[in-house]
Amino acid sequence: MPDLSRLAPLPPEAASDDPHALRERLHSALAEALVNGTLAPGQEYGEPRIAQQLGAPTAPLREALLLLAAQRLVEYTGPETVRVTPVDAATCRDTATVLHGLYRTAVLGAPWPLPEGDLAALRNAAAAQVRAVAGRDAVEAAGSERALWSVFVHACRNRPLYDAVTQLAPAWQRAQHLELPLPEKPEAAWEALLAACTAGDRQRALHCTDEHWQRALRGADERCGRAGGTTTS
Repeated sequence: MPDLSRLAPLPPEAASDDPHALRERLHSALAEALVNGTLAPGQEYGEPRIAQQLGAPTAPLREALLLLAAQRLVEYTGPETVRVTPVDAATCRDTATVLHGLYRTAVLGAPWPLPEGDLAALRNAAAAQVRAVAGRDAVEAAGSERALWSVFVHACRNRPLYDAVTQLAPAWQRAQHLELPLPEKPEAAWEALLAACTAGDRQRALHCTDEHWQRALRGADERCGRAGGTTTS
């Protein structure tokens, strides 16, 4: 029986959440556990056990799990049983391809020159990823990178794009942590992007975005070659 002891129970204040807020809280907690590997790929978990561990009612828990299933992080294998989806190498590459296009559109649609608040958020996210890579913290590195690209997503104020990124980004974040090597010298890549953003040079920022995601795709391609199209469970 898979171990759920590392899945932290909900905090006491969750008891006062309305149904929508509780579902969002559960979705966020479970998504984090899936991305960081607390809930491991290939493992099956029963809804009642998850509810008991979290201290949550089953109705909002199922709603949260259905959202995670739509994000392809879990799949139902029975009426009350979910399986954590394996990290599929080919799907990983396809996800990176789509995210490249979405983030490129966000960079293109953001207001240029970027406000100082957005520039500060970019610098902070880039610095956080550099620290995470130096500390060999793959979970934090992937999260910091997502935070960096999210600056452009929020800046462009494109709700359909935001929804699409929200749907896809957790699966890519999980793949980065579980399957792909940490980036080498990330400070060099971010330095060029940050310089372009500081200068208000949208075209150069787009070029840096393309270069970054081409490197990510090469890494995913290498993973596809090693796996031969198989999955990790």
